[in-house]
Amino acid sequence: MPARLLVKQHGAVVDRPADQLSELRGEHPCWLDIANPQSEEFELVARELELHPLAVEDARHGHQRPKIDQYETHYFVVFYALEAGPTGRPEGPALETPSPGVVDYHEVSIFVAHNAIVTVHQGDFSARKLVEKRFVEGHLQTTGLLLHALLDTMVDQYFEVVDQFGERIELLEQFVAEEAGPNLHRAHAPLRELFLVKRDLLQLRKTIAPERDVLQVLVRGDIRELREIGKRAYFQDVYDHILRVTDEIDTFRELTSNVIDAYLAAASNRLNEVMKVLTSIATVLLVLTVVTGFFGQNWSFIPYGSLPLFWLFMGVTALIAVGLVMYFRGRGWL
Repeated sequence: MPARLLVKQHGAVVDRPADQLSELRGEHPCWLDIANPQSEEFELVARELELHPLAVEDARHGHQRPKIDQYETHYFVVFYALEAGPTGRPEGPALETPSPGVVDYHEVSIFVAHNAIVTVHQGDFSARKLVEKRFVEGHLQTTGLLLHALLDTMVDQYFEVVDQFGERIELLEQFVAEEAGPNLHRAHAPLRELFLVKRDLLQLRKTIAPERDVLQVLVRGDIRELREIGKRAYFQDVYDHILRVTDEIDTFRELTSNVIDAYLAAASNRLNEVMKVLTSIATVLLVLTVVTGFFGQNWSFIPYGSLPLFWLFMGVTALIAVGLVMYFRGRGWL
């Protein structure tokens, strides 16, 4: 996908060659979108706008923490766009493990200069397409509104991703609750899935939480190019959305931990029940072993060849076993 320079001229948005950014941004709001950080267009724009080498290096190499840096002629913003992948349950029995959802992370580097916005990213993402449509239709009049639209659209898509995690956790919670009885051993797969969800939520929070600092700078109006009357409220709205998303992530992480604790408690109770039964059986067999061991000694006064004594011994043994079983049942151990 080649670089696109969109310029707002005479009430309309037109495409221009990327090398005309410097001469057009003096009078017209411009948006240059670069889908390949290693492209020649990015090198050209970096020279024309005198972008700081550290910011250019961060944009090229990627894997940056969300941040906002101030330089002499521009600002450098790193933000993330997230897209929810498919989720659902595979074919099979009604209580099979749901397949994990997929979250696509798109790192977006944004250079904010006088009357110009330059976005650098790898590939394409849906939030950029939505903002481009609004910009072309004439709904975004200034670079400040363009930056707000980019950040707001990306943040709004966070809710879809977080809601997907909520649905997965709810489904897994249902699995664990239904299998918490005699078939608890079948709930191992949902338990593994819960740990994966918890790991994904941690990664999601590590990505989104630092973006609050970026929005705080924009809300305070520290960027000279964005000091437009009445525009801080727009970034305040995005900041509120970020807070809501992080709160939801924390809630789902806590819910995931609670479901895991509930499963482990159910497994512990199930183990206690099994051990109680096995201990009772072992106790019955222990008493019988003592009785048979006593009469199994080679004493001459015991008439081993007496058939009535044999059946008497068998009856006493059976009576002891039945008595122990009834006693254990009365105590609730069996």
